[in-house]
Amino acid sequence: MKTGLMNEGLVIAVILLFIGVSIAPSINFNVVKASNDNDLVEVTTQACGIKGYGNTTVKLTTQQYQNLEQYLVEFRARLNQTTTREEAVPIFKDAVVELNKYGLLPKGMSVERAQELVTGENQIFQDNEVINKLYNNHKQMIDENTNIFCLFAGQTDNTFVVTFLLRLLFIPLLVIGYIVMSFEDFPILYKFLTGLLRILIVPIVSSPIGFNQWISYGYNILFPYNDLIPTHGWIYTNGFNGVKTWNGSFIGAINYDFSFIFYFGTFDFTGISLYLPIKQQQFCLGTALMVKLTDY
Repeated sequence: MKTGLMNEGLVIAVILLFIGVSIAPSINFNVVKASNDNDLVEVTTQACGIKGYGNTTVKLTTQQYQNLEQYLVEFRARLNQTTTREEAVPIFKDAVVELNKYGLLPKGMSVERAQELVTGENQIFQDNEVINKLYNNHKQMIDENTNIFCLFAGQTDNTFVVTFLLRLLFIPLLVIGYIVMSFEDFPILYKFLTGLLRILIVPIVSSPIGFNQWISYGYNILFPYNDLIPTHGWIYTNGFNGVKTWNGSFIGAINYDFSFIFYFGTFDFTGISLYLPIKQQQFCLGTALMVKLTDY
């Protein structure tokens, strides 16, 4: 039995090494740095779930950065007063105008295009027929901790935006895994591989948009301990299930039973993402097919 555990540990270590080498550079986790020379803060913004727009990096003064953070506090307070989508949409559009004042829109994107992007205009899941069909097919997944077809905003740490291309890199692991899973002494590896399979299959059967960004909230530190590190911050959604918000400490719950490293809490995110270096938090503004989180 000890030999089996040692073998399992070796296999998992090799897999994690492969993941670290092959996908770490691809994770869309914007690195932002402060300059000690001139007291400026470099903030990088990117468009998520849409092609054709480059990342934008802007150097803000300390005062500008503080003003931006204060605006986000006020932005959240305004959202918390809303009860309908019609009330939230103008607030989302105002946020785009504010980001543009700092030059924080993705490269090549106009204010009007950014407003369309973050409010979900012209997206396929605005089609009532599509919404009703998908809801009927997946309503067993909808509970008080879930929202679908929603406006989405959040400011959180320990957050990773993962692309479809990144998820495709898991395929070689699945091929190897199916061979290894013929042995019964690999329960941890089995959980890992079934989680990867779910990551690959779910968009194919549930996404009407395509293969947009997924967002993971929290992660596992496997070695030397199996520690789950949660996310801290806030999330606001306004969608098919009304207004749903999360605040404090939480983790992604869409693939919770199958999680091994990432804890996905948002599927098909389309919008704008930037990083707040002082608080080390990711700010996301846009729309999402599904959001499912649980307190931790």
